[in-house]
Amino acid sequence: MKTLTLAALLLSGLAATAQTVPAPTFTSTCQERNDNRQKLFCETRDLTLSATGQPLTIDATTNGSINVKGWDGPDVRVRAQVTAWADTEAEAKAHATAIRIGTAGNKLVATVPDGMERAAVSYEVFVPRRTALALTTQNGSIRLTGVQSAITFSAQNGSVSLTDLGGQVTGKAVNGSLSIRLNGRQWEGGGLDVETVNGSIRWEVPADYSAQLLTSTTNGSLKTTLPRIDPKSRKHEINTTLGKGGQSIKAVTTNGSVVVKQG
Repeated sequence: MKTLTLAALLLSGLAATAQTVPAPTFTSTCQERNDNRQKLFCETRDLTLSATGQPLTIDATTNGSINVKGWDGPDVRVRAQVTAWADTEAEAKAHATAIRIGTAGNKLVATVPDGMERAAVSYEVFVPRRTALALTTQNGSIRLTGVQSAITFSAQNGSVSLTDLGGQVTGKAVNGSLSIRLNGRQWEGGGLDVETVNGSIRWEVPADYSAQLLTSTTNGSLKTTLPRIDPKSRKHEINTTLGKGGQSIKAVTTNGSVVVKQG
């Protein structure tokens, strides 16, 4: 009886611990941006998706940004910010209401009626940290924080921010900058391989970080505070071992500057 009682207490304690994970706090809000020519209507829609173990695809090609954050909860929490512009507030509201957010096949995507050009849907998403991701934007930024998984991204016109990531991360921006902030002492997972065509790259690297770092620019300047790197001898590329070495972390640009800051 004592053994059963102890087991029951342990199970109840584990259940209580699982329930104490605080709900994530969304920061996305609607802000008035009306001008003299167009009226704006904005609303937020909150959704909860089951974490299926399958990759989560987020398609923001309807003019919007994606902000994904890892959390310790068991499911996926989504806030979609839906915005529409029209000649009158009533028309703008009707347009926004007509936009549908779909989640079938573990894919988050907005359906905008034909002919509706003045609309945007952005996503703020909290995912379990090991959730695989495939992200796409057309006219909007991508932000990733605190996720360790297989991640791919594509941004046509928008910046990309990568903070405290792990896993196998690959992606490309066409017209936008890359901001990479590393945390911890080494990259956990397959590595990082990202690029931009027309944008700058900024690295923030801890002083005791270990990795194989490769970064370059074809038509831009390169500055670094890394020790043992002579900026004059490396005008367009750095290929160096940090600390004890480790996984390859790579970011390159064609038309943009590169800054590597350590410390």
